[in-house]
Amino acid sequence: MSQNKTVYTLCFTISVLIIFILGSCSNQKNTAVTRFYHSTNTRYNIYFNANEAYKETLKNRLLSQEDNMSEMLYIFPDNSDSATMQLPGGSFTTTIDKTTKAIKLHSIKVKPQRNPNRRNDADYQAWLQQKEYTPFMDNVWMLLAKSEFHEAKYLQAITTFMYISKIYASRPEIVAECQLWVARAYTEMGWLYEAGNILHKMELAGGAPDKHKALYSAVKANYLIRNNELRASVPHLEYAIKKEKDKHQKLRMKYLLGQIYTKTGDVINADKAFASVQGMNTPYKYSFNAKLQQIQLDTPDNKKDLIASLSKMAKSAKNKEYLDQIYYVMGNSYLQKADTVKAIESFRNALEKSTRNGYDKAMVGVRLGDLYFDRREFIPAQPLYSNALPQLKKSHIDYPRVALRSDVLDALVVHIKTVHDQDSMQHLAQLPEEERLKIINDKIEKLKKEEEEAKKEEERLQKAEERQNRIMSWADLEDMSLLDKQNTPTIPQAQTPTFGQQNNAATFYFYNEQTVAQGKIAFQKSWGNRKLEDDWRRRTKSGFSSSLADMDAAANQTDSLLLAQQATQSGTDGIQTGDTVSVVKDVYSVEYYLQQLPFTEEAIKESNDLIENALFNMGVIYKNKLEDMDLAIDAFDTDLRRFPNTPNREEIYYQLFLIYMQTGDKNMMATYRNRLLNRFPESLYARALSEPDYEWNFKHMPAMVDSLYNSAYNAYMAADVTTVRNDYETINRKYPLTDLMPKFSFLNALSYAQTRDARNLENNLRTLTEKYPKADVTPLATEILGKLRDGRILLSDGSPITDFDWSKAYASDSTLMGKDGEMLAFSDSLDTEYMLLLMFKTNTVDRNELLYQVADYNFSNYVIQTFDLSFETEPPYDILQMRGFKSFANVRSYVNKAFSEEGLMNKIDTAILAMPISVDNYTKALPRLGMEQYTTFFAEHFNEQLPVLIAHWNNDSIAFDSQMAQLAQQTLPDDNDGDDNLIAEVPDQQEDSTQQPAIESTTKIRVNQDIDKPVQQQEEPVNDKQITADDLLTKDQLKAAGKVDDAIKSVEEIISNPVDGIRNLFNKYNNREKLTKEEKAERKEQERIEKQQQKELKAIAKAKQDSINKIEKARIDSVARVEKQLEDSIKAAAKQKEEQLKLEKQEKENAAKAAIKAKEDARKQKEDERKAREQQQAERQRQREKERKEKEKAQEEKRKQKEKEQKERLRQREKERQEKEKQAEEKRKQQQRDRN
Repeated sequence: MSQNKTVYTLCFTISVLIIFILGSCSNQKNTAVTRFYHSTNTRYNIYFNANEAYKETLKNRLLSQEDNMSEMLYIFPDNSDSATMQLPGGSFTTTIDKTTKAIKLHSIKVKPQRNPNRRNDADYQAWLQQKEYTPFMDNVWMLLAKSEFHEAKYLQAITTFMYISKIYASRPEIVAECQLWVARAYTEMGWLYEAGNILHKMELAGGAPDKHKALYSAVKANYLIRNNELRASVPHLEYAIKKEKDKHQKLRMKYLLGQIYTKTGDVINADKAFASVQGMNTPYKYSFNAKLQQIQLDTPDNKKDLIASLSKMAKSAKNKEYLDQIYYVMGNSYLQKADTVKAIESFRNALEKSTRNGYDKAMVGVRLGDLYFDRREFIPAQPLYSNALPQLKKSHIDYPRVALRSDVLDALVVHIKTVHDQDSMQHLAQLPEEERLKIINDKIEKLKKEEEEAKKEEERLQKAEERQNRIMSWADLEDMSLLDKQNTPTIPQAQTPTFGQQNNAATFYFYNEQTVAQGKIAFQKSWGNRKLEDDWRRRTKSGFSSSLADMDAAANQTDSLLLAQQATQSGTDGIQTGDTVSVVKDVYSVEYYLQQLPFTEEAIKESNDLIENALFNMGVIYKNKLEDMDLAIDAFDTDLRRFPNTPNREEIYYQLFLIYMQTGDKNMMATYRNRLLNRFPESLYARALSEPDYEWNFKHMPAMVDSLYNSAYNAYMAADVTTVRNDYETINRKYPLTDLMPKFSFLNALSYAQTRDARNLENNLRTLTEKYPKADVTPLATEILGKLRDGRILLSDGSPITDFDWSKAYASDSTLMGKDGEMLAFSDSLDTEYMLLLMFKTNTVDRNELLYQVADYNFSNYVIQTFDLSFETEPPYDILQMRGFKSFANVRSYVNKAFSEEGLMNKIDTAILAMPISVDNYTKALPRLGMEQYTTFFAEHFNEQLPVLIAHWNNDSIAFDSQMAQLAQQTLPDDNDGDDNLIAEVPDQQEDSTQQPAIESTTKIRVNQDIDKPVQQQEEPVNDKQITADDLLTKDQLKAAGKVDDAIKSVEEIISNPVDGIRNLFNKYNNREKLTKEEKAERKEQERIEKQQQKELKAIAKAKQDSINKIEKARIDSVARVEKQLEDSIKAAAKQKEEQLKLEKQEKENAAKAAIKAKEDARKQKEDERKAREQQQAERQRQREKERKEKEKAQEEKRKQKEKEQKERLRQREKERQEKEKQAEEKRKQQQRDRN
């Protein structure tokens, strides 16, 4: 027996000790021991690991950030343009998970037991008012918010920082740091006004604390740079550089400082800043780019030696990767000297020697494409724009222009090449056979040589890749040695490790959507936007010269035209077997090219048709897209000259008429007007041009058409069918060529639906679809025609279609029907998904402020449940949709809480209307039946469930106050029927009323609750009692220890003083009285009576206290209501003042921007004048050179003429001398004969 007692006592002791330890470790108990335990565990366990992961990820991001060194850098590596894609350096998910775990397990928010002896201690009373008691938890919260920021979850990070500011409001250094991070987040989001407002208020309050001055300077500089206030950012950036400890970040900021000095024209300081970046330990990309930026500065030395310095850099082997940048700068320098030829040569070198398909190569392509484009050389410009476009961000200043030119040239070059290629093939077909075969054979030899060179280059690249694969890391060598030990025959290949991935089936490329998306982006950067086709890598698919580039299409056709053409050819154009001619597809065969040449009349006609259509399309593109009227006139005139009977003749006449009207050439305009009237008198063009005031109509057509369309539309909406049809007749007579003609026809057709004229409705819709098959309203008209053919009647009640959503506008007879033919009506189902609409008139509420207020309220009041927030516009209303309510019970609970004193509806604008609605009603019935019918339906069916909302709708203040009083007197119904996701945080009664996001739920779920049927059940009262023995021990344990009250006192003694408490407990157990059974029963009865009396006394005291509390609450509520009204008035005044400041700031910003723009315009004008002067000077120099050469030439010719005359005189003299000598000799001989 004694042994059993000992064992029992030991077990009981161990149980008490376990209970004591568990109770001490709980974050629901606030003692010095628990605070020390949770703080230590957080600091040296969870927080340590989270902080290490945070620092490692942040370092990786800084080192792996691929910056565009040619553009202005960001101060921080968190590029806001990359918010929609994977950020470099890995994810902060590990840090977020660990900090969230630390908050959940170790955050202590319950109030400690008050010490009455320190009632007058001000520091102690201030300590009691705090909302977080774990000493180290502020670091955890800050680490969580920073990780959310670096994950680009800016709104979530802002909410977390603001919550930290609330729970640590008594610590100014934490509040200041949170404000700086919020300003930084606003800046990254582009909300510059909000960021500037925070920084301005901080400056008014005395600036940032000394501890955070470096952070303040960096954030302020970042804000000013994003706001284009570069000069103002310099002092802040210099101070941030001075205080920055990370060498990589400091290097980045120094380079940015040099860029800012360059932008602001401070050449001397820019030169110093870039020089400070260069050094022995500087990464080469910074050294190179700093050097390149430095030599571009407008200094006397650089002007002399710029080209020489760039040439020297190009020869260095270290700069092989950066040749595109070097030659790009060299080309720009030649352009400044007006040497276009050398500039083009430099840009071509940059493209040829570029090893990176990135931004720098793209900018070279854009600049070279601009040169070709300005010279109207569109064929070489087209691929340059097309290849450059994928490398540019949409926010780049040149993106809209490059995108437009790329699209235009993509369409234009096809037609230019068609004309050139078809003309070349026709010319080649007309040459003598010997000359034709020589050209083809030369092409084949050239193709073979190119193919051989490409094969050699491919082999070289493959060998280089194999050499790269053989360079393995230590990890690869370890894997190989491990495989060798296991005698595994598989040889490992060198792989690029991917962060966070495992080598399993889940990492298959096409299973990872993010990897696939990144691959698409990489492909577009390398190859541009290409169609899905064979030989997509090759610009010319056939391998023939540009003059024969389109022959592949003909080579792959075996139609009768090609066969007939081949049958008439001599030689071996194809291999003929019976009645079939095979098509040769060997690009190294002469027959491959001969079979594509137009030898027959049919083939020549088909080629001419291609040329004619291409010329017409060229003219249209020149006129409408390039707005180059000279080229358009040339294309149209060429088309008419080469093909006088072209089927596009009418359209060409009209286009030429418009061109000459635009250029003001009255004679040519009259010529083409007369041609249209005489040759096409029945056309729409002739109808419009036959009007007496046709010129005025054409010039004012856009304004008149818009005015008439608005008139017709408004008349249609007002069921004024007469006005609709009159406006249609007017537009059809005066402006039949307007682009809005299909919409006029559509309105005119629908007007017959309003008068229930089904026949005219169908006829007009059919005419519309046949006349305008490509109009945007044609699919809608076609769909309505299909409904009419099925026997359905469109709007037989004669009313207009208000929302122009025609797919929802059909009805059978006068009954509104659903998709399945059932009556369309609102549903009052409770067990379906619901949503809450917050509606307000457009431009009456700040959408960003409302979004923040709702998100902050949800974050502070709901733990597990998350709500999806999105804006929709249904003129004249804007709607904030809140989704995530699984049933009506959930949304009812949310709305009741929202209308409480501290609820959402008292925080947002009073003009906002709350509207619960099921998802089915919102998507199916509401677009058809309208909001007015739904409010009536809701008031009829849900008045008993949500009387507060109905009273609010009706502006019934008496009923509203009554309903709120009833909700206050009784516990709110637990509307989370069967749904444990919508759980609100119930704050401790001892804590401040400020809502705080909690980690764990305090709502209990009853097992016997009927989940299928909504039941109003009372909310669980908040248990603010201290832990007693009833919460720790079972009844058997209490009986074993003795009396219940004694056990309670024993446990309390154990918790407060473990050693003495356990000793006293054993003493009581050993010294307890020995009672008989009757005495025990008598004592038990006596205890029951005493307990009953105590219970009654407690009930009386509780009722008295409740009465006192109710009176006190009424008084406090009255005071609070007055204070709230006063606070609201103060807030309204502050908001008005803030709006005034905002307007003043906006005016100043606009004035500053206007001044900057004027200054920039003046600079551009001066630059243009300088260039014009340089061009004039160059022209004068060329003219002088030309005159000098002509003068020299004339002098040379004159000299030659003189020499020629001199020679002629000498010859004449010689001739005369010889003649004289001959005469003298004759005379001498004659004399001799005479003597003889």
